[in-house]
Amino acid sequence: MLYHYFQKSGASKVPLFLFYWDVIALRQTSILNVHERLDVKIPAYGVHVLTAVGAAFGLWAILLTYDGLYQQAMWMLAVAVFIDAVDGTLARAFNVKEEAPVIDGALMDNIIDYTTWTIAPLLWAYATLQIPSWVLMLCALGSILGFSNTKAKTDDQFFWRFPSYWNIVVFYMFLLDLSTTFCSIILILFAIGTIMPVKFVYPTQTVHFKKLNVILGGVFFIQLLVLLYLFDESPPLLIYSSFIYPVYYFGLSYYLNLKKN
Repeated sequence: MLYHYFQKSGASKVPLFLFYWDVIALRQTSILNVHERLDVKIPAYGVHVLTAVGAAFGLWAILLTYDGLYQQAMWMLAVAVFIDAVDGTLARAFNVKEEAPVIDGALMDNIIDYTTWTIAPLLWAYATLQIPSWVLMLCALGSILGFSNTKAKTDDQFFWRFPSYWNIVVFYMFLLDLSTTFCSIILILFAIGTIMPVKFVYPTQTVHFKKLNVILGGVFFIQLLVLLYLFDESPPLLIYSSFIYPVYYFGLSYYLNLKKN
């Protein structure tokens, strides 16, 4: 700073205005630093807020299910799924771990996912498909063990065990108008899958066939939106054609497990 420079140079008199100049310069520098930090911090915490909004939609889905508004409840879960699909990418883009460390984004994500991918859709299945409560309890138990597993997402970007896609499973059972017994068998099999040592493709992260995974996944998401819009009036052709991606997904997961072994 100028004031200190003149002092160190041995000048007998240092103009007072230089002292005030230095004070103003320091203040401006501090303000600029604060602005720069806010430009980074605000988006980072904004991503946390976006993730948190998923909890609100999950609760909304539960309330709509309680009120018998089953189609609207699924729409709320669809919004929650969309948020879940984009918040991870945004978190990495804005370096949330470093810039917003006060909130544990991974913990919050797991809590919300358990609500929107497990609790809400299983309650929906109880209301629409009359699934026995003990079957749903098995699904919930398997899922919480999966969500709390420290290796739920592997280092090579796979899901470890069935990743609790209950909202998709129960929606298809509803569309296909399956019997309660058949639905229960399917749910029990998937519940067993939540504890089986099998890897499942992480659609947006697994490096194998990543572009194809994202493209087919995008088409599948659009098909689900159309099915959700048409709901119980969905044509069979649309329902069965939408099975292309699930068959591909499980087939690819099975193939990659065999290949690794």
